[in-house]
Amino acid sequence: MTLWFNAGSKKAVISEVHRLGAERSFTRQTRFSCLVKAPCCSACLSAVLHRLRASQATVCLSAAPTEPITTSSSEKFMNHPAPANSRYKPTCYEHAANCYTHAFLIVPAIVGSALLHRLSDDRWEKITAWIYGMGLCALFIVSTVFHIVSWKKSHLRTMEHCFHMCDRMMIYVFIAASYAPWLNLRELGPLASHMRWFIWLMAAGGTVYVFLYHEKYKIVELFFYLAMGFSPALVVTSMSNTEGLEEVAWGGLIYCLGVVFFKSDGVIPFAHAIWHVFVATAAAVHYYAIWKYLYRSPADIIRHL
Repeated sequence: MTLWFNAGSKKAVISEVHRLGAERSFTRQTRFSCLVKAPCCSACLSAVLHRLRASQATVCLSAAPTEPITTSSSEKFMNHPAPANSRYKPTCYEHAANCYTHAFLIVPAIVGSALLHRLSDDRWEKITAWIYGMGLCALFIVSTVFHIVSWKKSHLRTMEHCFHMCDRMMIYVFIAASYAPWLNLRELGPLASHMRWFIWLMAAGGTVYVFLYHEKYKIVELFFYLAMGFSPALVVTSMSNTEGLEEVAWGGLIYCLGVVFFKSDGVIPFAHAIWHVFVATAAAVHYYAIWKYLYRSPADIIRHL
């Protein structure tokens, strides 16, 4: 039932809705729908009350007749799960958490990328630092922009859809960029060296998949993310120099644990924001390993001055 009321008569309508709701045992959802719609015009008030009185709403036997309209904490912090092939709609609180959890990491990512570039000894290390740094920064920037658009400009459906696709595409690019330092700066065997370009081919394939089948086959998309994350790990762990691989493994484990929250929108409040925290933690662990084992530390720079 879709109803409108005049803003100036809002209190009168609310009172009448409560009275009729208690009298006819309207469900809380029916009463709520009478109150949340935007006002239309003053002439609508009498029509609203007439429709309310004439309505044959289904009686909810389990609800108390005088139950007030309240919003539970779960309704504030979490909406219902999205139907198949549809995107979950976060609450206002979840939108804010989704934005802030990645927005606060943009500056540290830029500073960290610049540090790796400063610590580079040769041209190849500088190129690798830029590849990794661009992937790291782009992940947080695109994610933040998408969540801001989704929160504040959700009426711009085309723009929101475009940024959502970019957000998903950046996951593939970020995975490839995260492995780039290990594949580019460590000595690999003849077969393993092909992973340097093959992982970017996988990222390109994932990007095309998002462009063609965005939000259609979510399980397939999740499988692609995991496959791309684990395939290069088999090559990295086979390197003769194993320094830093323990941190790589821990970071990968944190990502995998975060996937549980990535797929729990509408089941766990703030699930996507929690997923962001897992991503940030895992990225920090991997950055630390790259900084410590693949680039010189600031102490080394001081000694060489």
